Amino acid sequence: MSWRSTRSSRARSIRALHPPSPRPLRPRRGQRVSPNSGIAPHAPDGAHIRAPDRGVRRCRAVREDDTVTTNSKRTARGRTLIAAAASITAAVSTVLAGCASPVLDDAPGPSGVVVGAGAGTDGELLAHLYAGALRRTGIDVTVRDPGDRAGALAALDSAEVTLVPGYTGRLLRYFEPAAPQTDAEDVFTALGRALPTDLTVADYATAQDRAVLVLSDATSTALGVTDIDAMAGRCAELTVAATAAFTESGGLDALESVGCVPAAVEQVGDAEAVRAARGRGALGALTTASPALVGADVVAIADAPDRSPGEGETGEDTRAPVFPAQNVVPLFRRDVFGERQLDALSMIAGELTTADLAGMLGRVDAGEDSAAVADEWLGEHV
Repeated sequence: MSWRSTRSSRARSIRALHPPSPRPLRPRRGQRVSPNSGIAPHAPDGAHIRAPDRGVRRCRAVREDDTVTTNSKRTARGRTLIAAAASITAAVSTVLAGCASPVLDDAPGPSGVVVGAGAGTDGELLAHLYAGALRRTGIDVTVRDPGDRAGALAALDSAEVTLVPGYTGRLLRYFEPAAPQTDAEDVFTALGRALPTDLTVADYATAQDRAVLVLSDATSTALGVTDIDAMAGRCAELTVAATAAFTESGGLDALESVGCVPAAVEQVGDAEAVRAARGRGALGALTTASPALVGADVVAIADAPDRSPGEGETGEDTRAPVFPAQNVVPLFRRDVFGERQLDALSMIAGELTTADLAGMLGRVDAGEDSAAVADEWLGEHV
């Protein structure tokens, strides 16, 4: 099976996965934000390639008659109705006000909101991040652990929980297992179409936990491997030390789809995957938010970049990444949150980076309380 062509590039030091960078300015409501400090860990060049910032496009993927629409259109339509209602009798205005979109409602938000925590440290941390952001809007929010991701999504489906944080690619794979999309925009759009009609998503963050391959510098140099395209003829020589998150994110399936069949695959922990790459020339297979990659002396194998907004869908001239996008995104029940709550979700989309996520996960792994770590981050960004 032939390899998918990717953009030729040099491998980057793994230290470039989480570089320090200035914080973006908070956007005004409805303002489009230019690319900010979110680094695309799969970017192909040695330079820091900035991922397009996805903040402020609040809840833009919703499923209505199998068409992806935007809340901005719904909002404009709602404001037109409200303006028309103001010109008629007070009685009719009162009736129409009761039918207004919750996005326009400035009244206090919903009560009894429950955020479901998925499995693992990241599921718990993300649940506390979104719960804390919503709590700052003045509503009561609790965090509940329904078990694994399937349990959390089942609880969301039955309305036992209101919101479940996740990753775009893994959620798409859950709702549409055969979905082929890998580019961040394509994955997000496909996810919006695949959701049940009573669920929706807010916009995704630049932070993601995408599959990534790493080698020692010596192995990369000896093999002449700098990007996934260059590995076409070398996979059979390598043992892949893969983490559970790499497998869950579709990493092994993605490698197989481009003809990469390694000599062997070992299932290991994150730290062991890095040690295998550094110490015995294995191909480390992790995900970009892994704390084990922070400061690790290994080289990331470059993947094709996600397209920038406005480029159009990936095609012959724009190659899609091999590994599916895995951006942080909140999945929640439709028609529950008001404007203040949706703004809170947008704040996380506009501020949370992969470096932030990896740093917080490292602190929680070291024994800090996930709720306290999340609250500290919110205090610095809200």
